[in-house]
Amino acid sequence: MQFSTTTALSAILAMAPLTQAHMYMLKPVPYGGNTDKSPLAPDGSNFPCKNVPYTGTINQWPVGSTQTLELFGSAVHDGGSCQISVTTDKAPTKDSKFKVIHSFEGDCPFPPSAGGNKPDGDNTNPPLPFTVPPELPNGEATMVWTWFNRVGNREMYANCAGISVSGGASNTTAFDALPDMAVANIAGHGTCTTVPGVDYTFENPGKYVTRSSKARGPFAPLCGGAPAPGGSGSGGNTGAPPAAPAPANPGIPPPANPVAPSQAPPVTSAPAVSPPAASPPAGPVTSTTRAIITVTAPSGPAPSSKKDAQTPPAAATSQAPAAPSTGSGASCSQDGIVVCSSDGKQFGLCNHGKAVFQDVAAGTICKDGKIDRPADFATTLRTIYA
Repeated sequence: MQFSTTTALSAILAMAPLTQAHMYMLKPVPYGGNTDKSPLAPDGSNFPCKNVPYTGTINQWPVGSTQTLELFGSAVHDGGSCQISVTTDKAPTKDSKFKVIHSFEGDCPFPPSAGGNKPDGDNTNPPLPFTVPPELPNGEATMVWTWFNRVGNREMYANCAGISVSGGASNTTAFDALPDMAVANIAGHGTCTTVPGVDYTFENPGKYVTRSSKARGPFAPLCGGAPAPGGSGSGGNTGAPPAAPAPANPGIPPPANPVAPSQAPPVTSAPAVSPPAASPPAGPVTSTTRAIITVTAPSGPAPSSKKDAQTPPAAATSQAPAAPSTGSGASCSQDGIVVCSSDGKQFGLCNHGKAVFQDVAAGTICKDGKIDRPADFATTLRTIYA
């Protein structure tokens, strides 16, 4: 497939909440070659495809083929988590049903080793591979890449592309059973709002999941452990019922839990999980930056037999993280900057000269206008992954 890109990104402020240049999907080729790199409007007015018509290149998707998600831009916002979803609608609306076919949890897109954004002009990003699943029905459809950035404003990014599926299902029965696309930070589509400084796990990521084995973490649920109200269309992130209960744990990455694909793996190992019996660790996907692995979510609880993983806690004992608490604030001089409390346990975004504090995610601290791990632990990670 031949395509070209002529749009250059403007200057990018690393780790800055008011960044003006962002990212867009280069492949699959989006509608009309559209290179709009802005996030979706927070009021939902251009959800889900930024009102761009279904025109231009139709990407060929034979079932079972390996496709790649390729992103353009240097404002990677310290990574985050992404999903690839599909709707059978060729002109999607806010009420279209987008079904998740692959979730990338952590390092989507890949951040630089120092975190934040890449140098201005370094717009090439390692491709993220995924397989076209057999649940997709034959014919033309629309895919969408969605991204929830780790740092910066609380946003949702999306680009849509036309696809043509071959060798797939003759009906939509299996497709309809896939989970709904996660939605956050968009008015009128549930109440889910992300918190900064974590790598997000999806409440129901689907059967096909790529979890980065070297994401900075900590991992935490997209909505802080509280699912957004669902409803018609893709207006919530609850989707189809999960195959198994998924306990939430937003702390430093715990041992892998075969019951919950949304739980984080150990820092030093990230074995794959496959139903119904445990299997050996999957090999890493080749990458020029960091290793990632693909895991398949189980259809039900399965015992763990992995030698390098500790015994996971029972789901009943896990607790969803408390909603961020709000408290006192602080005066500030520049709208959009991150303001840290004196003890580093709370942060706020400056808005009209005032920052209202809320708790940072577990395992992180706010210091010098940034949300990150404690220095001693971050130093350990850099030593391990250098």
